[in-house]
Amino acid sequence: MEKFSSSNLHLNIKKALAEKGIDVPSEIQAKTIPVLMSHEGDFIGRSATGTGKTYAYGAPLLSRIDSSVGKVQAVVLVPTRELCEQVGKELTFLSKYIPNLKTESIYGGVSLKTQIHDLSNGTHIVVATPGRLMDLVQRHVVHLETLKYVVFDEADEMLFKGFQGDIDKILATANRTYSTWLFSATMPDEVNHLIKKYLNKDLIKVLVGKAETPNTGIQHQLIELAAEQKLDVLLQFLKKYNQEKSIIFCRTKSGVQKLYKQLSANKFSCGAIHGDLPQGLRNKVMDQFKAGSISTLIATDVASRGVDVDSIGIVFQYHMPDTKESYTHRSGRTSRAGKTGISLTFIFPEEREKWNEIQKGLDLKFKTLPVPSAKDQLVGKAMVWAQKVAKSKPVGDKLDTATKQEFKDQLKHLSKEELLEKLLATYLREQQG
Repeated sequence: MEKFSSSNLHLNIKKALAEKGIDVPSEIQAKTIPVLMSHEGDFIGRSATGTGKTYAYGAPLLSRIDSSVGKVQAVVLVPTRELCEQVGKELTFLSKYIPNLKTESIYGGVSLKTQIHDLSNGTHIVVATPGRLMDLVQRHVVHLETLKYVVFDEADEMLFKGFQGDIDKILATANRTYSTWLFSATMPDEVNHLIKKYLNKDLIKVLVGKAETPNTGIQHQLIELAAEQKLDVLLQFLKKYNQEKSIIFCRTKSGVQKLYKQLSANKFSCGAIHGDLPQGLRNKVMDQFKAGSISTLIATDVASRGVDVDSIGIVFQYHMPDTKESYTHRSGRTSRAGKTGISLTFIFPEEREKWNEIQKGLDLKFKTLPVPSAKDQLVGKAMVWAQKVAKSKPVGDKLDTATKQEFKDQLKHLSKEELLEKLLATYLREQQG
């Protein structure tokens, strides 16, 4: 398939794509869509993060739904709330001109009553996290007897999150006449068990690129440093790339919160998301990040499966990833839709052995950056401090008028240039002890 416009997709899907100026498919889309438009069996698609897998399965899936029948005909299973929302929005966009076709996204953290109401009006496609879908199936709110298609999106992550029990209970209520489509950026050995269990009917595979390889266009960088250097070096890089949107990955929720407080104290525009945040707040932070009102997102790995923002220039792996799959999904938040980006990983000397194992599995070339010299670190801290001063609010009524005037009298004989020079000199002296 060379172009969407010349494919046999539903005419109204092609109309929606044309409205966005989308006509040339990515490799996974070009190889997958012609197969899924007619194939009645099972399917596996593997391609790097950011290469358009949602459209690869979404466009043919929507083309094959009978919108005149008000029953659930397809289920798309995803591992996270963020990815659930993202996939739901993309399918809704693709089907915007198809009369009566209805897609609903259901996941935990929001009102069950509202979701039950939304599902009561003839839903055709359900995009869901396994836990919430299992709950609704067991409540007899969602009925899967008419199911024609099951899509596993990010299948590896669902296994790692322990969703297989929920998936078994969900699919036990459906007739095994449906086709199963499995998509992922990586195919670790654990996925083979899922494949053997759920995919057996005239299986076709489309594998684009090497397994566990991040998308092209990423500059992979590494810096090895001591724990006490880590924050200051991060602040310098954030200052250096202050015109770019960035994501910083931390290993734990407490790590996210701690770093958020540290960056906020230094007047960096940032937001934080992790699994303990209410869904409404997570949505608010994501909306702010996408709109550009905050430039840096701090997140646990939950965000690596649901952030679809084309303009992320750099990903910081502030805490080293635990697996090569985690590295692939984190780094894949940049260099999306054909753009380029940077993935910078921080490691401690004692993590070197484990990192070498991960790097060997990835088969990637990393550029090792030098730790900034003591002088460069001092200058970098001064620049961050200057930014903090520039963005600080006036003292307001924290001091009385006489005290503020006395302070100003101490400095008013200095020119602007002299004041700036003395501020810098004072800061550097104090930092050097």
